[in-house]
Amino acid sequence: MIKTKKTKRLHMKQLLSFLVCLAMLVQVQPAFANKYSEYDYVELSESGQGAFYKYEPVNVMIGGVDIFSDAPGIVVNGRTIVPVSAILIELGVKYQWNGTTKEISFSYGGKAVVMQINNPYATINGKKTLLPDSVAPRVMTYKSITGEMVDRTYVPLKFISDVLGLSAAWIGDTRTVAINKIAQTMTGLRMDVYKTYPEIRFKVTGEVDATTFVINGTDVGGQDKTIIDLQNTKLTPPSGATVKNGVWTYNISDNIFGIDKLEITQNSDNPYNTRVTIYQNERRGTEISYDAANKEMVVQLINTVSEVDVKNIYSTDTVVIGTREEPFYNVDISGNQVIVDVINSYLKINEGAYQVLPVNQGKIEAISYRQLDTSKDDMYSPDMEVTRVTIETSEKMTYDDFYVESSGDQLLVYITNQPINNFNYVKQSSEKGLMTIDLFSKADYSLDYNAATRTISIDVPKDKTDLGSFDQAINDHVVDKFVVSESGSNYHIEVVLAENTTYTKSNTTNSITLAFTNTVIQNSDNKGTLIVIDAGHGGKDPGAVGSKAQEKDLTLRAAKLLESELQKLGFKTYMIRAVDEYVGLYDRPAIANELDADLFVSIHINAFTNGTASGVEVLYGDESMSSDKGLASAIQTELVKSLGAVDRGIGYLPRLVVLQESKMTSVLAELGFITNSAEQDKLMSESYLKKAAEAMAKGIVNFLK
Repeated sequence: MIKTKKTKRLHMKQLLSFLVCLAMLVQVQPAFANKYSEYDYVELSESGQGAFYKYEPVNVMIGGVDIFSDAPGIVVNGRTIVPVSAILIELGVKYQWNGTTKEISFSYGGKAVVMQINNPYATINGKKTLLPDSVAPRVMTYKSITGEMVDRTYVPLKFISDVLGLSAAWIGDTRTVAINKIAQTMTGLRMDVYKTYPEIRFKVTGEVDATTFVINGTDVGGQDKTIIDLQNTKLTPPSGATVKNGVWTYNISDNIFGIDKLEITQNSDNPYNTRVTIYQNERRGTEISYDAANKEMVVQLINTVSEVDVKNIYSTDTVVIGTREEPFYNVDISGNQVIVDVINSYLKINEGAYQVLPVNQGKIEAISYRQLDTSKDDMYSPDMEVTRVTIETSEKMTYDDFYVESSGDQLLVYITNQPINNFNYVKQSSEKGLMTIDLFSKADYSLDYNAATRTISIDVPKDKTDLGSFDQAINDHVVDKFVVSESGSNYHIEVVLAENTTYTKSNTTNSITLAFTNTVIQNSDNKGTLIVIDAGHGGKDPGAVGSKAQEKDLTLRAAKLLESELQKLGFKTYMIRAVDEYVGLYDRPAIANELDADLFVSIHINAFTNGTASGVEVLYGDESMSSDKGLASAIQTELVKSLGAVDRGIGYLPRLVVLQESKMTSVLAELGFITNSAEQDKLMSESYLKKAAEAMAKGIVNFLK
């Protein structure tokens, strides 16, 4: 296969204290957010000068985490300058703006700092200091998508990082500035199995920031992993450690806590980055902190909650709570509320802070979640960690009005007085599925198959099982849908199979089982090809924002449709994100690299200040037609043909992180302009996105021929 070319935030920022500043200092709803990283240049004007000039945009990371602003970091005279609010607020530093003197001032670590617009000198504790390369703070103006001229105050990033006692590294290949705590060294590790939650402890010379991401390798035939990057950290393995080819391997005896082994490497030297890979035989959640007394970075093995959503499952409004491990939970009711506590877990959404989401779907009016303060709750001991999810309903609830089911790494709360019992369907692989109907005792039942409609019809006596009624679309290329209804003294079950799906049945005293196989997928030549799909932006990063939609939502919908199209053709697929969450720019290609993927396809939606701009384009980072450029050309051809969109061609942009850092053939597809009202309406259409997904899949197939 072609391979020819090349989280959680740990806490640099404190609990923020917001000041009221002048409009030029405070960020508004972003029009482009992290979109600037996809542009070769941006146009800004120095306030009062009128003329707009082109500047190279710069990515900024603090503690390994991407920083977002409505205006980009840029390079001026070889120095990176950034919007002051973006950098100081992210670092938790209070600042003030004096509109009369045009001065920015802040205090940190015993230093009182004053900078003035257009003045190349700053003062530190009253002492005059020349800014790096005499690059002065300035007010820059950009044009928003509404045509409004917006001012932002820019300051030199290197000066800020030096004053705050931080380290700055320039990553030229991707035009990224990485700001970190001062470099430290990791010298050893140990496990502490006697704590409330087991811990892996890494000995360091001082506090560092850490980022983490997980790889669900078992989903594609590999091994599950948790990756932890200790930022700006050198690796010095202890004497006697097993080190081979730069990898320090630490084997875990008896696979304790589901962990197979740890591998530690010096992943980068600009800036220094020590990568810890935890190989897992059982999926484990993690929470990371710093123990100052012992100078250790602590990885706590504990379940995590990363998703709370409402879906329709078996025709029932269902709250889905996504966890890393199989959840241990407690359920209670209070008036109109159903309260679900995921015990021994950390909430990874919204950094554990309380959040309410309006729902207004069926009986569900809203859902909320938070990390429970167990020191103030009589139900739990103070050392316990509990995630609380509260479901607000339109009427008073009883225990008969809902049903809770634990399904692997999900907790499903069905809001219904007709719980779905005794029926189960599991997608076992891309080509196989298994349906089971549980029986009270052995039953005589009828089963017929209509080949013309691909429908299996089953009639089971009601006194042999309890199923309820539902109509559930599946559409997983194995089964299209299930319909269960009551018919006299029987339950009538209809199973509509997908094209090319066959079935076999088996019976026991207590169940009816149907095994399904899509033979075309099973026999596909594509089964050995793994394609990683990256839905751009997500979570705290909306991407480009239109008048009706956000880029992050459209890219996720398009990515899911592409996944479906590729699976139908027999490809193995892996989604960088399947929900509305943010995954770091550097983490996205790292996931694909860890999976040893064959192709990487990143999906984005374009934006521009001119609302007439339209069309599709595909970006690439390698000029070889057998690699990136060839794939970009193949996908672009099919997108233009299928969508009838303006052909903006393919573009060479190797500095994009997802293209530069991926080790396999990779492209970034821009499916249209959210800032063009007509194109935005098309992009919001499921049929249009499906055509785009079909076109991308066809382009991939053509490239691989």
